[in-house]
Amino acid sequence: MPAGVFSILPGNFFSVLASINKQHYAALLVLYYRLFQENSSGLERELVVREFTNYLALHHDTLADEDEEAEAAAEIAATGGIDAVKASEEKPAGDERTLAGKFLRRFIKTGWLGEEILADFSRVINITAWGRPFMKALADIEGGQKTEYESHVVTVYSMLCGETIKKDGHHAVLKAYEETRSLIDSLKVLSQSIKGFYDKLNAEAIRSNASSVLHEHYNLYMDEVLDKAYKRLKTSDNVSRYRIGIFKQAAKLLGDAQWLNESAEKYMRILQTSRDACREKLEFMLKEISDGLRAVDPLEDEIDRRNAAYSRSSTEIIKAYIEPDSTVAGKIGLLIKAVREDACPDGREAQLLIPHHLHRIRFLSPATLAFAQKRAEGNFVSGSSRADIEALFQTEKEFLERMQKRLSIKRIDAWLDAQGGIDRMLVPAELITDEESYIRFIYALLYGDSRNNFAYTIEEDDEKNAKTVRAADYLVPDIRFHRKRNEPGP
Repeated sequence: MPAGVFSILPGNFFSVLASINKQHYAALLVLYYRLFQENSSGLERELVVREFTNYLALHHDTLADEDEEAEAAAEIAATGGIDAVKASEEKPAGDERTLAGKFLRRFIKTGWLGEEILADFSRVINITAWGRPFMKALADIEGGQKTEYESHVVTVYSMLCGETIKKDGHHAVLKAYEETRSLIDSLKVLSQSIKGFYDKLNAEAIRSNASSVLHEHYNLYMDEVLDKAYKRLKTSDNVSRYRIGIFKQAAKLLGDAQWLNESAEKYMRILQTSRDACREKLEFMLKEISDGLRAVDPLEDEIDRRNAAYSRSSTEIIKAYIEPDSTVAGKIGLLIKAVREDACPDGREAQLLIPHHLHRIRFLSPATLAFAQKRAEGNFVSGSSRADIEALFQTEKEFLERMQKRLSIKRIDAWLDAQGGIDRMLVPAELITDEESYIRFIYALLYGDSRNNFAYTIEEDDEKNAKTVRAADYLVPDIRFHRKRNEPGP
């Protein structure tokens, strides 16, 4: 079994970030890291304790009790030595100072920080080698650091196309490779982080209101995801301007055997391996730099696609708050309201709000979608095999047979005759009694509009006076069916 990460990190390294006061432990680590950056040497213990005390005094009300930590501190004090001296010195100083000492001791115990006693017996708190990258990550997250995408491309170009590549080519290639990977990784993270904001947006929509969704979109999402750096990357010409030069330089270096050998010899001092292995590594990194920059455009397209999807969802949610009936859910709710007798006894008020009605064929125009999608000129089956044509004709035949077995013109003629159409005019109120008769009525309406061989004609008012009537809870045009005089009954 490999040694793994915890062969370097203490086993309880992450315990402080999993405790009940994890937000305060994280804040204190960031506080120490800021002090570390401001000072050129180690931090005196008294300075660290004082800064921790100031923080805890401000946040004392939000601290949770840690009984286990108090017991651990008591055990440390009972062991004697330096820890016992520290515990005894800190206790009389007050609650916040005592807590500051406890927090500091736990950082030392878990491996985030270390303590050094100098020759003058002063005590200095140092950062551990493995603790620094984690503290930097915490500081970056807390500070909301923005990724500068453009700088990566500029750095790659300056490394490969500058003077450094001639004398210290291995360092230049290594740095250019790291910057390329950083650019690609940052764009991947940006693309994948949109999903988290999308899920959060849906949660906000459920428990909040339109103002919360607007805040989530424009104040948080736009600032943290599509920040100014990404906009600059999209609108600037740095990628296109520098990328061609990087491609040419990478290809030139790959074809320069002398440069590869000289750089590989220098690279041997870092990798402590053979020259051939170092040369292969340099060639690999140069190829990866070119491939990585080629992947920038697809990544940007994916980010734009995800952003468009997020923006559509955000707009729909906001629209749902402002105009509830405009969404699919709102329309379904409106339909339910229309058919509920207890909510709307006559159904008239709600149904009038429903924009979907039965339209006559004469209202269709060449601009209608069904007619707008015209076939290309010529035989649409040209070039198809005979088997394909026969299969198409067979499908059409089966379709026509099914139609004839269901509701053909003759069947609708016979149905209208059975309702008394031979002797009198027929109106929707007596024709429509249930769902099946409603469907037959629709077919009769369609045949009356489109077929000359239909036995009935349709009488209706002019367009200005056209109206609708209700028949068995269906809203239909107010029309009358007359049997044609030259069409004898059965």
